[in-house]
Amino acid sequence: MTTSPQHDSAVPAPATPKSNPSASAVSEPAFPAVPAPATPKSNPSASAVSEPALPAVPAPATPESIPSASAPSEPALPALPAPATRESDLPVPALSVEGLTLRAGKRTVFEDVTFEVPAGSLAVLAGPSGTGKTALALALAGRLVPTAGRAVVLGLALPRRAGAVRRRVGFTGNNTVVPLDETLTVRHHVADALKLAAPWWKPGASREQVDRVITTANNLLGALEEAFGDDPAAAALAQARLHRSELVRDVSPVARLTLGIALALIPCPDVLVVDDVDRLRTADERRAAWAALLAVERTRRDDAAPLTLVATCQDSRELAGLRDDAGARISALPLRDVVHVLGADPIPAASPEPSAPTASEIR
Repeated sequence: MTTSPQHDSAVPAPATPKSNPSASAVSEPAFPAVPAPATPKSNPSASAVSEPALPAVPAPATPESIPSASAPSEPALPALPAPATRESDLPVPALSVEGLTLRAGKRTVFEDVTFEVPAGSLAVLAGPSGTGKTALALALAGRLVPTAGRAVVLGLALPRRAGAVRRRVGFTGNNTVVPLDETLTVRHHVADALKLAAPWWKPGASREQVDRVITTANNLLGALEEAFGDDPAAAALAQARLHRSELVRDVSPVARLTLGIALALIPCPDVLVVDDVDRLRTADERRAAWAALLAVERTRRDDAAPLTLVATCQDSRELAGLRDDAGARISALPLRDVVHVLGADPIPAASPEPSAPTASEIR
């Protein structure tokens, strides 16, 4: 039996494109490689078609490199003079009164009063009884409306801003306007004044606050007593001490005046009016009172505004005596300038009139 020969040879694997010789005949022609676009630096033909390069713009010249312009420049203008001082630049006076007049019925209390008081000075309203000193002081404090004229206090026009003036002007010395209760002690008076001056959300006065006010007033009197030395006025100052438990009716006249000043200064006013310094009995007491007014700045805080004082009296000779040799020893204290608003010349006594209103109010 004849057997057919076995086909043991392996079947050839299909040729890959690389090994298939006939694929090159039937394959599509290969496309030439596209060259990479040349960069502007490597493109030789760009110089032919590019625009011509612009010339470099020079940097702006600095002021130092600018050539001197002396030839074409205009001649230099002369220096202008300093501007003159304007009226608004001048210091504003604390008190400015022009043509102030007050009439009560048929009587003229004061008429055509004109003056200015710089801030921080002492203005003296001097004159005999009946010349309207107290009425003028009340008008400056915003407590009395004048009949005519113009009055400006701390830049506030009266009577339109009378309420604001009253809050910034203290008043003392007149028992009708600001009386002291004879049955109360010094401590009670100081505590009441502190309560009135305190803000509404923090009423009350501590013992430390009361003692501070009393101590400050006593320190002023002690400094004046030391400055007077063996002068007779020192004796009046030695008795003028405030004691917290002492009744007001028992204090000395100078201490009573000092208490009124201390109470009026508690709200820190910018102007203080002291009426009737002449109510003190002796000349030594009046000299001590004037010295206290001249040096009352010692009781103020260092950051407080300058205090302007207005004082009324019938005779200011004791004040003038403080500037003479007898009072030269107090010149070391911080005194203030004195402006004699009224009474620079002797004023004749006014004839009494039966229709004069409220003799206790207008002296």
